[in-house]
Amino acid sequence: MATLLRCLVTAGVLLLPGLALADSWRIEPVNVVDVATGDVAEDQAVLVIDGRIDAIGARGSVSGGDRVVDGMGGYLLPGLAEMHAHVPPASRGEQYVQDVLHLYLANGITTIRGMLGEPAHLVLRAQLASGEVVGPRLVTSGPSFNGNTVDTPQEGAARVIEQFEAGYDFLKIHPGMSRESFIAVATQARQIGIPFAGHVSFQTGLHTALEYHQATIDHLDAYAEAMVPEDHPLHGQAPQWFGLNLADGMDMTRVANLARETADADVWQVPTQSLFETTTGEEPLEDLLARPGMDMLGDELRANWVGAVHNFRGQVPAEQRGHFLDARRALLAAMQEAGVGMLLGSDAPQIMNVPGYSVHQELAYLVGAGLTPLQALQSGTINVARFFDEPDRGQARAGMVADLVLLRGNPLVDIAQSATVIGVAREGRWYDRATLDALLDGVRDRKL
Repeated sequence: MATLLRCLVTAGVLLLPGLALADSWRIEPVNVVDVATGDVAEDQAVLVIDGRIDAIGARGSVSGGDRVVDGMGGYLLPGLAEMHAHVPPASRGEQYVQDVLHLYLANGITTIRGMLGEPAHLVLRAQLASGEVVGPRLVTSGPSFNGNTVDTPQEGAARVIEQFEAGYDFLKIHPGMSRESFIAVATQARQIGIPFAGHVSFQTGLHTALEYHQATIDHLDAYAEAMVPEDHPLHGQAPQWFGLNLADGMDMTRVANLARETADADVWQVPTQSLFETTTGEEPLEDLLARPGMDMLGDELRANWVGAVHNFRGQVPAEQRGHFLDARRALLAAMQEAGVGMLLGSDAPQIMNVPGYSVHQELAYLVGAGLTPLQALQSGTINVARFFDEPDRGQARAGMVADLVLLRGNPLVDIAQSATVIGVAREGRWYDRATLDALLDGVRDRKL
């Protein structure tokens, strides 16, 4: 049976056992989590019709549906988003791309924001939207704006128009552009109405990115430089690994002001804290390699990731790395307190971050930095809907798009329960645990 399922998935066929093919279905009993308030409605039934939640009510009060799905008393909440995802290029092959998408979906990720796009991703976006390809919804950038692709302000502005007309959802900013080129890109982008997001070039600096209202700053990029006082010997030095080399100069008393400035500028953050906790923290490599999802990787990729961790941890002593992580955690807590928009993302697939699985690591690290489980979950659900200005997404309520994840336990009590996925709905298509396991078996056999 597993072989048959893998063949069907590989072929892009949606007739998978466990998938609700009917236009309507009902799931019960479930405990519905309200990610806006943190309330949990127990012993509920949820009716889905034509890809949307039609009704929610106490079990017995809601009827209808061509099929009834056993909710197993699990916790139903909106599907999660990976807001710093990487979709492989088409040159890696159709199967490899689909394997990465399946890893996201099987972990309850129903929306991904692809941070390094290409023309083939525009086609893939449509295939995912129609259901032709199994996977999460894709929001994609175009090819990146960086020091190699933008030489002059005029070239940057023209490139903005090209990507807007091509139909990309946003622009990806990478390091290397001059401040003048960044300003030209930002000005043109705001004039025609396309967001720009990602890194902050050293030449640009944090305050220019805030001034021009970059949609998101990812990785807390440029905050390390901004935390080094002007009279410190490290002030003005270019960052390495997002400021790891500046750890000794990062002044924690600057955290609150930076958080307030970010909130005032309405610039959202995608911290990708998991990327830094794993690469610069003290967790033993053998423990990292034993994490869920690592069995999806081939030997070469695992070796590359191990080498990268050794490299980053060897750059500065453990005490300085600890200060670097403490500063990032303090920034996260201060930003949440100041009302900065926080978005869930882990930069997968990236060092020690397996697609899908790493989102659950990220949630745990956000809670470890001081966010409540509810606040962490909001960064991947209702906050994402607000960021995209999509009032019909990001919550498990009547009228909403039926992007849902069913968990075995309550993540509001224990954030680790976010990883206990029983089933996933993607715009009304229901994938039960057996179907998700079949997707994972295929990836595990082939390896990334």
